[in-house]
Amino acid sequence: MKKIFYLVAAGLLLVSCNQNKAQQLDNAMDSISWVLGRNTAESLANGPFNEINQEVFIAAVRTTLNGGVQPISDSIYRETLELLMRTAQSAAMQQADMHSQQVDKMQEEYFAKLVAENPNVKKHPTGFYYEVLKPGTGANAKYSSMIIFDYRSYTMLDGKPYDQTYGKRDPITHVVGKPMFPGLIEAFQLMNKGSIYRFYFPYQLAFGAQGSGSIPGYTPMIYEIELHNIPTI
Repeated sequence: MKKIFYLVAAGLLLVSCNQNKAQQLDNAMDSISWVLGRNTAESLANGPFNEINQEVFIAAVRTTLNGGVQPISDSIYRETLELLMRTAQSAAMQQADMHSQQVDKMQEEYFAKLVAENPNVKKHPTGFYYEVLKPGTGANAKYSSMIIFDYRSYTMLDGKPYDQTYGKRDPITHVVGKPMFPGLIEAFQLMNKGSIYRFYFPYQLAFGAQGSGSIPGYTPMIYEIELHNIPTI
């Protein structure tokens, strides 16, 4: 239903806006209307309905807002609206499936090259890869262990820095298994006090298809983790 609201807002803008002349925005509501219209137009341009009849679209907006006579019955309106939503959902699923296949292929190529070039990299049974940069001492951390650690993280395929504790905040005190993506839960259980590891997580074991915050879905990640201590609770 939100998409329908956005379509109405876009229709209003199409009525008042000349494509060859910058639209004047006189107040906050004008700005809001413009943002809604632009957002809708971009969604339409990149979606399955990018060839809509703009004149009919604008006429529908005017007629509905002015309480005019609708050219289709309410039942046909509801049926068509349901069809539109199913079409949009199907298109989104197909696009996500194509994207996941592309990322899967890039991950496979990345890991194959990584292992070939670095004999120190090992594969974990769950599917991520890791390298011991510095061995530690004592027993490994376990599920539900209290841990104190620093880390750096990167998006794997382009190597761009994502986040870190070093120089930004104190080491993190956390419990293994508490809000933590699947790969990290297993990764911490490989580590012991004083160790430093580098982990390569496919997106399935990182933030998944949904992503998190500024990390988009289908993003494989690299984490370099220094485990300082495993204090007893």
